[in-house]
Amino acid sequence: MKKSSLSKSITLATAFSFGALFTIGAAYANDAPATSTTDKISLLQAVSLAQSNTGATAFEVERESEMGQAFYEIELVGTEGQTIYTAIHSETGEVLLTKERRSRNKKHHKGNDDQLENALWLSGLNRGLYLSVEDVVKQAQAQYDATAYSIELEDEDDALIYEIELVNAAGKEIEVEINAHIAAK
Repeated sequence: MKKSSLSKSITLATAFSFGALFTIGAAYANDAPATSTTDKISLLQAVSLAQSNTGATAFEVERESEMGQAFYEIELVGTEGQTIYTAIHSETGEVLLTKERRSRNKKHHKGNDDQLENALWLSGLNRGLYLSVEDVVKQAQAQYDATAYSIELEDEDDALIYEIELVNAAGKEIEVEINAHIAAK
């Protein structure tokens, strides 16, 4: 009898521990702010800080949470197509980190392909072929009365698409896609 009670206690304790782990994991799986007013620094303000800090142009932004602190991880393109990463604290606007991504494997040309794609995107942006991150975020925020916390640029069948994640004042998350190409006039 004692053995089965002990066994049941251990089983319950184990189940509770795993349940707590999954609950914690689920809480950190979504880095969305609770509402549109959670962060003191908006995605657009973080982009502005990152661009002025690096002289590069933002093309993707994700809100992340680590160690109980939220920040924007911003990917930017430098003048020669190089990828620059910057982290901006969402409460203080502090530049936490800035680094350039370098290819580690010289035999692998993926880094060169990324740099070429980045240079092509930047060239198209500068020539007025594509919408900027700022323009797309402003458009989405106005259309959905919500605050953007993430934007990614995807190449889908030779069409560049911005995927934007927003949250409104009630905490409802909204995902939208906006074509990055500017329509020919």
